[in-house]
Amino acid sequence: MKLTLARVASAAFLAVLVATAACGSDRDLLIGVDCEQGFCDEQPTFTPAPDGGPVEASLSESTAMCPVTTCSLPWATCASSKFPCDVDLLRDDQNCGGCGIRCGDPEHPSDWSCVDGACTFSCGQQGTRDCDGDPSTGCEIDTTFDPNNCGDCGNECPDGVACHWGECDLGCAQDNTAPDSCDGECTNLNNDDRNCGACGNVCDPAGGPGAPALPSDMRYGCANGECGVKKCRVRTRADCNGDPSDGCETTLQTAENCNACNDACPAGKICGRVSGSLFACLCTDDREVYCGTTCVRVDDDPHNCGGCGQSCPGLLRPHFDSTCTFGVCGGACSEGYADCDGEPDNGCEVDTRVDNRNCGACGNACLPDQVCSRGECLMAPCDGPGDPTK
Repeated sequence: MKLTLARVASAAFLAVLVATAACGSDRDLLIGVDCEQGFCDEQPTFTPAPDGGPVEASLSESTAMCPVTTCSLPWATCASSKFPCDVDLLRDDQNCGGCGIRCGDPEHPSDWSCVDGACTFSCGQQGTRDCDGDPSTGCEIDTTFDPNNCGDCGNECPDGVACHWGECDLGCAQDNTAPDSCDGECTNLNNDDRNCGACGNVCDPAGGPGAPALPSDMRYGCANGECGVKKCRVRTRADCNGDPSDGCETTLQTAENCNACNDACPAGKICGRVSGSLFACLCTDDREVYCGTTCVRVDDDPHNCGGCGQSCPGLLRPHFDSTCTFGVCGGACSEGYADCDGEPDNGCEVDTRVDNRNCGACGNACLPDQVCSRGECLMAPCDGPGDPTK
């Protein structure tokens, strides 16, 4: 009789109920052998591979298999376990290297983590650093506002300069668009109509005595630190032809004139806002769509699936990987997880790698106390380490 591997797998759990008494032992289970069908006396044979390659051996006549009820490292059953052998001692922060060995403490849970079975120190909170090199003091420095450790350990700000959000506050000097300061406010003396060339030098919008009248959408203002320069009253308009008689004839923030006159976007790009009043050519991919402040691909972005801001509902489901395909939401359970209760709100709630009630698939139950590891109900020769009678 030839027994395929499929036959071996499908008969394993039925055989445990019926094979014990009929096969001559009170504890042995012959995988793939159904005693009630009269197969116990038949010797399993080899099944040649379809491609003529090496043959695949079936279980020998004398191989007796038992459910594995003990764990194999690094898996263990700890006080926190829901199922046998569901704790990975190499990666579990609450059981690192052994049951009950907790990395860190409840007040600083992210300062320690389990790496290869050993508690490893790290700073989890944004901005915190271990500057003294002493794990017992934790991440003692908040580099967000410390002028002696601004942004990183040892990064000192100049005397009198504060640290704001990890950067030394150098005032207006760090602002390229407004590098100058007048009465405590950042400005640019090159183009500020109220501080043109110097603080307090206000330009006359009418141009002063003898200045020609301008169209209603134009005024005189500051450029290159000097007053008397013709300027548009509205930021989105510009005098691109240099003819003041027709005023500010050009509309900016378009693909033809994005941030300034003749600032045309190449084919496939659009003009979009970068920050404040600054615009730039965006979206290099013709499949991208400009959504508010960035370019997205609405045909495959689950956060903007089919249109801007249209998030796929599965993004919030635990252990569920959302997808967007040609603008249509979809998804599947993360590897090793399954949705066994059919409730979408709690996502894929079952870890089929260790759940002995749903081992490898929903409803595939292992024997009581049998180990479910990597989605398989483990079996071993009855004389081996998994023999529950030993």
